[in-house]
Amino acid sequence: MSKDGNDSNLAFGVTSTTPEVRFIASLSDGRTVIQDDRPGKEHAWIRLSKWIKANSNISISNLRLQGLKGKDIKMPPNQKGYFLGKKQNATWGGSQSNYLGIGYYDGQIVNVVWHRQPKFDHSFTENRTVANAGFFLIKNS
Repeated sequence: MSKDGNDSNLAFGVTSTTPEVRFIASLSDGRTVIQDDRPGKEHAWIRLSKWIKANSNISISNLRLQGLKGKDIKMPPNQKGYFLGKKQNATWGGSQSNYLGIGYYDGQIVNVVWHRQPKFDHSFTENRTVANAGFFLIKNS
C-alpha cells in the first residue's frame, strides 16, 4: 500500500474498464499497474504520475504496451523515467491515423517510438528533450 493510501486511484489488475490496447507499468515495490479508462476520471497515465509523485519511494521499473493479438512492446528496465503519449496524423482530404507513443528517459534524452493504433502496424521513432516531453514523461526519483 502507498504511504498516502491513494491506491484506489490505480488499477492493479484487469478491470471492466481496461482497454484492449493498454500500458502496463511495473513498480519498484513489485506491483503492476494496468491502464484503466474510468469514466469521468483523468487518463490512467496522469493518475499514475500523480501517484508516483505522492509516493516518491516507489518508481516505475518497467513499462510496456500490450496490444491486440498478443502484441507486446517492452521498454528497457530501470530507466530514469518513462513516456506515454498520443498523437494523431492526418492528411488534408486523406486518411487519419492515431498513434500511441511509448518511450524511456535515459538521463539525457527521451527516446519515443510511436505505434499506429490499434494494430501497431506502423511505427516511427522520435527523440525529445525532457522539456518537450512535458507531462507525458514520468521521471523516477
